[in-house]
Amino acid sequence: MATLKAARHHWWPEGVSAFWKNEAGMTKWLRPDGSVKSMPPKNLGVIGNGHQIRLGQPGEATPWDQDFEGVFGSADNNFPSVIRWLQILDRDEAASPKPLAARFRPLEVADDDLAKLAEGMISLAVRSPMNRESAVSVAEHYRGPLQGAERNALIGLNMQHTHQEAVKQIGIRGKFVAIYSPNREFIFGDGFYHNIRSPLNTMHSPTLLAPLTPNIAALLVRPMSYRTLPRFFTLVINGDEADRLNHAIQVYARKQIFFRTEKPKILDVYSQERHLVYSGRNPVKDLIQNIPGVEEPRQRFFPSVQGL
Repeated sequence: MATLKAARHHWWPEGVSAFWKNEAGMTKWLRPDGSVKSMPPKNLGVIGNGHQIRLGQPGEATPWDQDFEGVFGSADNNFPSVIRWLQILDRDEAASPKPLAARFRPLEVADDDLAKLAEGMISLAVRSPMNRESAVSVAEHYRGPLQGAERNALIGLNMQHTHQEAVKQIGIRGKFVAIYSPNREFIFGDGFYHNIRSPLNTMHSPTLLAPLTPNIAALLVRPMSYRTLPRFFTLVINGDEADRLNHAIQVYARKQIFFRTEKPKILDVYSQERHLVYSGRNPVKDLIQNIPGVEEPRQRFFPSVQGL
């Protein structure tokens, strides 16, 4: 019986974090207390043995131990080319003064490109610390806080099949938007706007908004009611709109927010050191309602949050 070797797993893969380097080759980590640490991006988003299941006592191997890091291999291998593809797509040169709904630019793209984009975004959601907390939340609700090896094993057991199942359920159906922010940088965190949870149940309206570089984010959504075509758009946003989307990162993040050069002002939702979620209307839903072909009822944006 082989013993699992210790492994250095990433929930923020190097194929993505490499695009967040500043001129010194570093990326900034903003903590909830306002302190900032500068590190090589490959050292951020690391979790030791994060994608392993160890069922024995500490130091004890069992026949059921396993490492499921490989399920993210395709997403990680494709991420650099996916991001380079997004960087060269046709789009407006700057944010237009037109209403938001009039600024979505439809593009014809290949199914394979959409599939790779979706797989990568889903992989970020599944292995995010926010989802890890979700994977153990029900057990801790009934049993109280779990510790060490037992907690990590339960997280792994609930996570191990989520990525493949979510990729299968979501596919390339719905609406995709490549969002460009030329004047304000995006931030990324240990939680971001998505509704993927481990273990995964049937998803009726999957939604993910993931910053992939400081100037590019991607939105994947399958609304409850929408016209199938067009399915892909590019959108250039202004600074205020970027701030509203960054607000979602501060809501969902807990202990880690990453940025390249533009340090965000810490909001109360982040300083609480909790993975929160929007409980009502929010800037992402507001964005989704403006996508051409989405037929959900429009409501005004009133941000409110609650615990995960």
